[in-house]
This record gives sequence, C-alpha cells and structure tokens, in this order.
Amino acid sequence: MAQHLPQTERVYFDPPAPAQPQGSWWARYIAQLKGLSPTAHAALEADCRFILNRGLLGIGPPSAGVWPTRARTGLVMGSVQSGKTASMLGVSALALDHEVDILVVLAGTRISLWRQTYERLISQLDAGEGTGRDARRILRPVPEIALSDEQADLQSVYHMAPSPVRRRLTKRQPIIIVAMKQINHLHALARSLRTNVFDTVSELGRPFHMLVLDDEADDGSILDAVVEAGRDPARDDLKQIPRGIANLWEFTDSVPANLFATYIAYTATPQANLLQEDHNPLAPRDFLVSLRTPLDSGHVVDPSNPVGNVTAPRSSTYPEPLGMSAYYTGGEVFYHRSESAGLCSATTGNAEQDLGEAVRAFLVAGAVRLHRSRRLGPHSAIKSTFDTRDEAATATSPPHSMLYHPSASIQDHFRGAEDVLLWAGVADRGEARAMLESGRAGLPGSLVARMRSQEAQWEAWLEWYQSSARGIAGEFNLLSPAPFPDWPTTRHLLETEVIPGTRVAVVNSDPTADDRPEYAPSFDEGTQRWLPAHDLSTIFVSGNVMARGLTLEGLTTALFQRSSPAPFADTQMQMQRWFGYRGAYIELCRVFADRQQLSLFRAYHDIDEAVRIAITENMQAGAPDPAVLQGLGFLATGKIANLNTRPLSPGAKPFVRLVNSGRQPDPNAVLVASLFAGGASSDLVAGNSLRGRILDEPLTLTQAAEVLDGLNFEDYRPGRADNRIAEHWAQVRARVAAAAPLQAGDLYRAPSGMGQDDPVRSDCPYSIPAYMRLWDACLTRSVRGLFVTGQPGVRWSTANLTRKRQTQPRFWVGIRYGGGSPVNSGPLAALPFQIPTTAKCVEGGEMKTEWGSNNPKAGPTGYRGDEFFDYYHHNAPLPPAGGGTAWRPAGSDGLILFYVNEWNVQPHPSIAVGVCLPAGGPEQFAATKASALPI
Repeated sequence: MAQHLPQTERVYFDPPAPAQPQGSWWARYIAQLKGLSPTAHAALEADCRFILNRGLLGIGPPSAGVWPTRARTGLVMGSVQSGKTASMLGVSALALDHEVDILVVLAGTRISLWRQTYERLISQLDAGEGTGRDARRILRPVPEIALSDEQADLQSVYHMAPSPVRRRLTKRQPIIIVAMKQINHLHALARSLRTNVFDTVSELGRPFHMLVLDDEADDGSILDAVVEAGRDPARDDLKQIPRGIANLWEFTDSVPANLFATYIAYTATPQANLLQEDHNPLAPRDFLVSLRTPLDSGHVVDPSNPVGNVTAPRSSTYPEPLGMSAYYTGGEVFYHRSESAGLCSATTGNAEQDLGEAVRAFLVAGAVRLHRSRRLGPHSAIKSTFDTRDEAATATSPPHSMLYHPSASIQDHFRGAEDVLLWAGVADRGEARAMLESGRAGLPGSLVARMRSQEAQWEAWLEWYQSSARGIAGEFNLLSPAPFPDWPTTRHLLETEVIPGTRVAVVNSDPTADDRPEYAPSFDEGTQRWLPAHDLSTIFVSGNVMARGLTLEGLTTALFQRSSPAPFADTQMQMQRWFGYRGAYIELCRVFADRQQLSLFRAYHDIDEAVRIAITENMQAGAPDPAVLQGLGFLATGKIANLNTRPLSPGAKPFVRLVNSGRQPDPNAVLVASLFAGGASSDLVAGNSLRGRILDEPLTLTQAAEVLDGLNFEDYRPGRADNRIAEHWAQVRARVAAAAPLQAGDLYRAPSGMGQDDPVRSDCPYSIPAYMRLWDACLTRSVRGLFVTGQPGVRWSTANLTRKRQTQPRFWVGIRYGGGSPVNSGPLAALPFQIPTTAKCVEGGEMKTEWGSNNPKAGPTGYRGDEFFDYYHHNAPLPPAGGGTAWRPAGSDGLILFYVNEWNVQPHPSIAVGVCLPAGGPEQFAATKASALPI
C-alpha cells in the first residue's frame, strides 16, 4: 500500500540557483552534474553538508586543542546504485573548499572500478582545462598513467616531487589521490606520503587535515573478530588492507604530529562495518549518516534552501516532484510497491525454459524502449559513424542491458553465456565459446525465424508489460503512462534492430572475459570518426564481479539462478544490480528468481530499511549504534565469523526468576493484591484440585504491560540511561515511530535507582512489558525489520494488520496456589480468599525452578501444567502435546501467572511471575559479534 503523505498542498517551482563562490570546488562540481532535478540537487547538497558539518568538522576544524584524538572515523550508508559516488565527490568538493589538505579516494579493489571512479573524479570534481587544474592542486596518479593500458610501477603511480608539494601546500592547495584498495598500492602510497609530503607537513607546523574516502568500504576494509582473536592489534599480522589504509595516517614516528585524519566509509551494505570489533582502526566510532533517495514519500526537501536542510527532519526517501522518471527504484519499488505490476517473476525450475523466458522478456522490452526513443537502433548503430562524440551519443538508442547470474563459479558464467547462444540458435557449444572469446557473440539470425514460429510467446510479453504499466500507474498515480507500440511494430523492431543488434558478454575476473561494459562512444583513430557505444543492447553473464560497484546502464531484465545454503544479506543485496534510477521504464523491468530467493530479497530489503531508519532517526544526536538485523534463514554478513542471533521477543514462556528477598514485605504483593481486590475473580479447579485463582476479565496488551512494569525489585533498578537493553528498545521505538508517530513514552520503562543504576540483566523483566507495548504499537503500523513469531519467514511489514488487530491477545491473570501455609499478613491476607504459598527454591535472589512440572500425558481429568492455567478456566481444549513449538497458537490469549512463594524461613512471602505469549507477535533477529556479551 502506498504511504500517504500529510494532506498539505505544496507548489514546486525551479528556484534560482544559490550563488556559489567563483572558482570553488563545489561550484565546479555541481556545474558538471547533469540530469538532476532541483530537488535532487538540494538533497545532494544537504546530505553532503551534513556529512561535512557533522562528520569532518563535527567537533570543529582539526586542532590539538579541539580534537581528542587525531583521527575520526565514520560511515555513510547509501543504497545499491543510488548515487553514493555523487555524494562522495560532493563531500570531497566541500571538504576541499574547507581547506582539506590531502584527499585520498580509495576507489575499489579492481582496476575497472578504480578507473571508473577516477574518470568520474577528473571529469566532475576536477573539471576544467588542464593548465587551470594543474595550478590549483596535485593529482595522483596523473591521467597518462591511470588511464593507460601500459604497465606502470607503483612508485611512479603515486610519486610526488617534494618541491611542487611544498609550493602547493604552502599556498593551501590540496593533494588529491585516487588509490586502488590493494595492499601493494596502499604501501606505495604510504611510502610516497612519508618520503615526499610529511616533511613539508612538519615544517609548516599548522594543522593538516587528511580526508580518506573509502568507496565500497565493506569490501576488503573489514577486520574479523574471530579470525584475528588472540593477535596483538598493534602487530602487522592483522588483515592487511585495513592496516594498510590506517597506515596512511597512523601516528608513528614518521607521521607528523600536526596531521589529523578523517576516514569515511561509504557502502550500501554496512553490516560488517558495524559488527567488526573496535580493534579495527577503521571501525566507525564518531558518526553514521544515511543518504536519502527520491520517491513519492518522506520529508520534503526545500530546493531553495539546501543549507537549511542540514537540520531539517529526515527520512530515508524524499518526495521528488518530477515524478516516476526521477525516482530511485530500489527494493521499495521492486518488492513492495510494485506487487500488482508483477516486476518480480518466480522461475519454474526448468533452467532452459526460464532462460528463454528471460531473454524473450529482455528483447521485447528492448523493442519497446527503441520505439519510444525514436533513435537509431543497435543494429543500425553498428554500421554508423559520427562527426562528434555528442552526435554519437544522442543519435543512438539508450543502452539496454540484461544480467544473467547463473552462479558464483567463473566457469558457470561462460557456460551460461553459451547456453544463451545455444537457446538463440547457435549450432553447438564449441561455436558458442569461440564467439564469446572473439568478443563478437551476437545473437544469430536464426532467432528471428524462431520468433516467427513462436510468435504468441513473444507477443505475450508486450501484453504483460502493458499490464505492468497499468499497475505502476495506479500505484504511483501517473497521469500519462508511457506509450507502447502495437505488436507488428514491435516485431519489426525485433527483426531488424534488437535481435541482430544484441550481443552476449561475460564479465568476471577471468582474463578472457570482457573488462567492463562500454556505454560511451569511442574515437576511431583510423577513420577519425566517432563510433557508438559498444553495449547498446547486451546480455551480460556474470557473478560476484557485478555485485560490487560496476553499473549496468539500461538494465531491464535480471535472471538470478544462483542459490546458497547459507546466504548473506550484505552480499546478496549488492547483487541486486537492477536497483537504480529506472523509473522511466520500470514497467519493462523484470527480476526472475525462484520463490525462496525472491522471499529472501524482500526480507533483505525490509531489514535494510530498518537499519537505515535507525540511523536516520538518530543522526542528529551523534553516532547512532543501530542493531544489525538478519533472519533465521540468513546471516547479516559472512565477513564476520561466529555471529550470534539475539531475538527481540522474550520467548513463548518467559519466567521472571528475579525475586525479592522476603526480609521485608514484598512491594509486589501490593501489586497482586490490588489487581484481585479491584476485579472479580474465580477459583481455578483442574484435575479435581484447587489450583489457584484467576481474574474473570482479561487485560489488554497495554494493561498487561502496565502491570508488569509495576514490578519492583529491591536489588534491581537498571534505569534507562547507559543501558544496552534500553538503547536497543529505543532503536526499535524509532522504527515504530518512523512508520507512524507514537505517543510520548518509551517502550522500555525500567525504574532507576536512587543513585547509580544497577547493571542490566540479559533476562531483564522489563523487556517483557516493552515487548507487549511494541506488539500493541505494531497492530497499526507496518514496521520494517520485524518478522512474526511462530512464522519466522513472514515479515510484519506485509502482515494483514486488520487481521492482527482482530486476533490480538488478551492476558488472563492468575495466582497459582501451592502446598504451603496460607498468607496470613499483609495486603494479600486481606483478599476474600486464602492463598496457600508455593515453596520454589530461591538462591541468591533468583528462582531455581520456573513453571514447574509439565505432564503432557494428562487426560481430561488431569492437570497438564501451569502454562495452561487459563485454559482450564475456560474449559478450552489444550494445544496438542509435542506439537513442536512452545508457542501458544496465533490468535490465542496470553497468561500472567503469579506465585506467592515462601522459601524456608523467609519472614515474608515474595512474588514470582511467569508469562505465556501466543505466536503471531512481532520479532526481530539482531546479529551480535562473537565477543559481545548477551543482553
């Protein structure tokens, strides 16, 4: 269901661009950004300024008297293919305007990613003519080395002559370095800095600021807690890349005392970064920031005042007035909002049939896009040349791509590409492999004849796309859906342009595979003419290399056939390259995967959004510490060993083992007495014996929570400050409030001590009422990152809330009688019934026995156990014994059962309590580090 915005009319217009200082890095950078709306420009600038002001300069400009340490570390969470590089370059521009002296951009672990980022940096951040650029900074490596196919030794790649360095730094002109995230590159860069730069830094004496931006920071920059256990964190035998990065500024004798560093990790999947141990010098300690993406919901961005947006309310998305064509189409669109449009299609399990369906979908979508573009098709473009680069780009159709993910194995990628060609009509596998190795693996002409013989299967896709367009238009309130050609026109374009103009390529780490997609025109030295982009219509077969940084332009179709017995959320989130800005043709997009994989994709998105909300809701208050979530069927990350899972629910039958000593009257006896004095109650007889007393009317979830929050323990008052459980519940509350505002009050309401609060217990009794309040709040909210107890594969955000409200539990309250003497003093003695005490063993202020015996063989005249106390009151059938679950069935009521206990010779009885919860409530699975103490 679409999220409804407040009923407020807003008028959008194109405001005058704010004046920028002439020659500023930001002004030059923003002038190079094309295709961004005024609102997107404002959101980008606001987020970049937030990172600058709260991250780089969060405690002021670097200075020995201001910074408590000489290095600050933080993390920026983006979304997959959402524009993290634009933010990274924007932060760079603002930092350079604020006189950052040394900028290091760590641009990927592969040459292709390094060059991709380098090219963007020199064309956008370092824009201008060569002489003008050379006069304002030092850039390493120089383009002649970075973009050359010739091998260069690393000493020359990062070499900086001391004299120019001194001149530039004296004039406060920066050094900009784009480094590959490989250990030999990092060592070479560190040597160059120590040899050529740091002497000048020491001589000048003023504070110097180094900014290190780590793109795809969860790739290679993580230290594993278990793998590194037992090693000295100061030694060099820790994982090399993180140590190599930190060595750029580590404060040894060779690093100037006046050098200050800020390290910012950029990633869409921060699970490992947040879970790693603090002995990694790159662990985010000082700030976390979540970037925003454009959609039709969220807090509004004011295009006329981006600077003011730094302190404005934030959400993970912001409304984009331009509409669908400018929306970020991530998991919210593919897995939530587009359900009626059918963008996700379950595979059949027949590999050849699924491959054929995906290729047909891709080719028909290509014909529709070509018809809309009114440009030269991919087959005609192959034979065309142009006078200028711009002409080559504008005269041809936009790139159109398909991604086929057969498995993680490199050899499976080549075999998968061969399968595509064989399906299309290539004679045998040997011919298909030869075509791939030659780089000219075009679809054969025989596919045209095959299409004509199976025309109904191809035409069906045109009809399905039209149906998707109607679903998208209804969900996003589109007034003018994009046009569709009729089938004869589509067929003609398939025959003459799309099929003959489509090629198959393998992109992976194998040296015989294609290096990377080519979407820019190229210059032919022989003819002195411009050639169109190589990949105007391409089926890419790939694996892990496509899951990190490389972008497939015009991606409409993805076939995901890989599976894993132990999937990792961060790895598989990165594989979803179909995310991006695809709103202009979103109705033509399809993700083909089996039902289990699609369910995992939806769950990954749900918990990803939950982490994003947790960061966003707390960004204004410093460095959030969000819970990293996972599911019972998948782990958050494989980069950290021995992760544990901490549920949110207290379980099916939580028993509060904490009791008061009985040395003085138990205040909890007053609580129980007031409950039974204020309401009618009845004896509870089961198995021909009087078992206790029960209130005749049940409590609601919130009433039950208030009762349990009223428990008072003489030696346990943990409070809500500096309390890990309180912080944990505060994060959950923030996610609930993000779905819809909550009334004042925390979910977790533990009492504070008179002085110092007590250490929090892992089985804190105040977590039970916090959970009840959460359940009540979730009855009217589709909260992200939650599953359903008893059904751990079901997400709360997709639950039928009307049904949840109808079946919400009520809680019956009882007192269990024992075989001891009746209570003869205090408020319980004043009740109109006697309460024989129980004699459960107590040691050190804790009950050593809980619910007591359970007799699963008890017949109609027997007593099965205390956890079914209320069932006997209603004469209701008991759940089947040995049902494989401790949970009461969803839709059942719950139970709060008090025990008035008198152990040995304690002067006063003490109150113990057990709670039974039915299934069907909200649940969260938080990942915990191997070293983390249970809470």
